[in-house]
Amino acid sequence: MGAVGAGRNSWARKAGGWGLLVAGVAGCILPVIPGIPLLLAGLIILARDYAWARAALRKVKRKVVSMRRRTRVKRTTNMVATKDI
Repeated sequence: MGAVGAGRNSWARKAGGWGLLVAGVAGCILPVIPGIPLLLAGLIILARDYAWARAALRKVKRKVVSMRRRTRVKRTTNMVATKDI
């Protein structure tokens, strides 16, 4: 059996996640709002309740890891190239 008020917490969590997701989409369009951090925060919150959010978050994590690897390779390549000069 769940804790007292667990349904209310779930509803609040989902509402907060959706709110962050909507604000993140608006932030991608509007220059004043930081869109990507809000989108990520919304996905993190919604991933607890929705499989599509977990899948989207996994894709984002894979993309970030591959981007970090590429920049690490470029950085070390540039460092080696500048030492030879």
